[in-house]
Amino acid sequence: MLLARREFIAGAGAFAAFSAFPAARQTRVAGLDPNLMVFFADVHQHDGRAHWPDWQYTQANKVFPGLVAEVLRLRPLPANAVVFGDFSTSFGWEEDFRLAAAALKPLADAGIGLTLGMGNHDNRAAFMRVFPDYAARCLVPGRIVSKVSTPNADFIMLDTLKARDGKDWAEPTEEGNHVEGAMDAAQRAWLRETLSGATRPTFVGAHHRAQEVGIVPELVAAPTVYGYIFGHEHTWADGFLHDGYANSRTVQTATLPSGGFWGDIGYALFRTFPDRAELTVRQTDFWFNRRWPEKPRPKNWGERVRMHNGRTITFWYDKPSNFYKG
Repeated sequence: MLLARREFIAGAGAFAAFSAFPAARQTRVAGLDPNLMVFFADVHQHDGRAHWPDWQYTQANKVFPGLVAEVLRLRPLPANAVVFGDFSTSFGWEEDFRLAAAALKPLADAGIGLTLGMGNHDNRAAFMRVFPDYAARCLVPGRIVSKVSTPNADFIMLDTLKARDGKDWAEPTEEGNHVEGAMDAAQRAWLRETLSGATRPTFVGAHHRAQEVGIVPELVAAPTVYGYIFGHEHTWADGFLHDGYANSRTVQTATLPSGGFWGDIGYALFRTFPDRAELTVRQTDFWFNRRWPEKPRPKNWGERVRMHNGRTITFWYDKPSNFYKG
């Protein structure tokens, strides 16, 4: 079972985090759809220490729990929820992860499995202290890498956090991490081996663009990879990966909205079928600066929400061969 029902124990200086088993879910909970997942990205929880305007992250701490509450009103419920990194405001403080864990607790209480990834604003050591069971069962030592199986497809979550000076600091610093993503040799080797042996439709996810972390050739060449989904940009968008001009081999991509603050705000529902998967966005807001109490909201902001909300990207399990290279 990838992630069994978690128990949280809140207390001063103590927090028992999720039990996380990066393998296929073995049991089904009544009311959960095993073919349905919910995707969150960039939830940016705020403990009050970061040098950012408090109003921005006060909003973030309200937005994410609100999105979770909306998901819990769905019928049926998704069997799995995925967070594509940037749990933290900016520097990866441990309290940011505690706030995120508290926001996720209602999903765990409902029996929904959780798959978690690292973003550039996160800190692995702080994450591992708050989610020790999850970290202990990840598939690449020292990296937050997981795999979840649905009846129709597999989903792999990669770790693209590029720590400052290449070091996984035990404590966050206000220098933060690099904005761009990266992937070390061990994780890259694991990905190549995993994809080479894959026989089921496979989707790969991470915080950063595949181009940034240099895995486009692996994804495009893998015959069972049909989609790459990522966060980081706070923008709902779709596109394609390809490994060269006039190459017909492609992998479809999707960029997720933010679950915290700034830009496109919302989440996405991912449903797998025997012949395809569908990713549908639920966009609830769009904004750059909310400190405009005396100013009217720009009309095009609301129009963007209307235009995006409910849009669906279809990933067909149909990967063309390279017409030009054979």
